[in-house]
Amino acid sequence: MALSIRNRDADRLARRLAEIDKVSVTKAVVTALEEAIKARLAAETPRETARRILEKHGLAFPKNRQPVPPEAFHDLDHDLAG
Repeated sequence: MALSIRNRDADRLARRLAEIDKVSVTKAVVTALEEAIKARLAAETPRETARRILEKHGLAFPKNRQPVPPEAFHDLDHDLAG
């Protein structure tokens, strides 16, 4: 199966990465894609980030916490817009 990308920047970046890693362009692209996928899967969700920051300060979300209803954002938007 072939992957053909006709983009000068993609070509330049793939060749530069291959040069740095001293591997083929194909290997450089595969490695870059694997690393990008791994990073995205390991990234925190906004909720996880908030929970981590709260814990750092000895705090936590209340156990019965409910999401803010969409109407609240609508009202806030209108209040700020004047």
